[in-house]
Amino acid sequence: MKGADGKFIPPFWPNYGVVPQTPKWRASNCTLARLLAIHRRALGSAIAVAVEIRRGIDELTPLMAALCSRTCRFCPDPCCIGNTVWIDFRDLLFLHLLEEPIPPCQATSDPGDACPFLSHHGCRLPPRIRPWMCIQYICPTQRAVLNRKGRDTVAALLGKIEGIEKKRVRMEVEVVRRIKRRRRTSPSSSPASSG
Repeated sequence: MKGADGKFIPPFWPNYGVVPQTPKWRASNCTLARLLAIHRRALGSAIAVAVEIRRGIDELTPLMAALCSRTCRFCPDPCCIGNTVWIDFRDLLFLHLLEEPIPPCQATSDPGDACPFLSHHGCRLPPRIRPWMCIQYICPTQRAVLNRKGRDTVAALLGKIEGIEKKRVRMEVEVVRRIKRRRRTSPSSSPASSG
């Protein structure tokens, strides 16, 4: 999406005044949006991998939601408070490639502070735009619940998570490879044009 000045601006998830959008966060996401827009034609295979990741997350979401509904409400030490969470580069690549909304701010918080997206009813962010570290996290209590369901259930869930993680790496490698290749072959980057 383009702003009034013609620069690419990603769609940010509405913050409803709950979490402020920092200028650095906005600027870095606008820069990434512009970079990917310039190279979008060459990124077809990376976008295809991102679509596979989205499909995997959509399949994983009901399984993880069921685990959370059994454990999170009763947790004495919620991971959304006790762990330091952040949105990493692969999360942003995934969101930008698929033109999904970008969270309004980085999820990072100081140790002991709650994640800025935590509400009384769980995470404010839709599952697709949550940090991968949150989507795939299985706490010890949840692992115990899974173990009671049997080894096959645990193996199937961990296999899905591992498969998505491998695709995230593949997506990043593909983006970097394509952009490097295009930069090397672009006429403006040749020594003759720098003269």
